[in-house]
Amino acid sequence: MASKKQSTGEMISSVVFFVVGILLFTEGLSRLNSDNHLSGAAGILGGLLSLLAAFRFRVQRAYEKWWK
Repeated sequence: MASKKQSTGEMISSVVFFVVGILLFTEGLSRLNSDNHLSGAAGILGGLLSLLAAFRFRVQRAYEKWWK
């Protein structure tokens, strides 16, 4: 499989997903510590999903390598 170079837009969106994921995750942890369990869990889940989206191209390559 030939390696495809990422466009500038793809790189920018990956960085934005990463930064937002870190912010959501830390805010979720903060809300869990202040006994706001529902919004804390939602923040952590959103942060983890955003971090996963930041690495979507690597996840796709791993999926194609192992399961196709």
